[in-house]
Amino acid sequence: MDSTKELLAKRLKQLRKSKGLTQEKLAELIGRDTKHISKLEIAGSYPSIETLDRIADALGIELKDIFNFDSVRGKEFILNEFKDILNDSDEKELQQIYKIYKCVTQ
Repeated sequence: MDSTKELLAKRLKQLRKSKGLTQEKLAELIGRDTKHISKLEIAGSYPSIETLDRIADALGIELKDIFNFDSVRGKEFILNEFKDILNDSDEKELQQIYKIYKCVTQ
């Protein structure tokens, strides 16, 4: 399972790439050097709140969006989440989940 630092690193890289920015360009936009961005994206360090705020501004997103890790979580996490959901569901809920699954996979 990924640590918070690893999830944050993956998310920052994902967001940067989604905006078509290089590490160099993002570093320029937030007033940091490229090594700093690289270190953040390999989970070498935690960014300060000031740096996160600058990154959010540079990417045109809200600060809270940086912490939406759903798109960078691994298969193991997702499988465990599904197991928990299914184990905690009664028969009626399981039937509803199955119907939704069938609708989205057809």
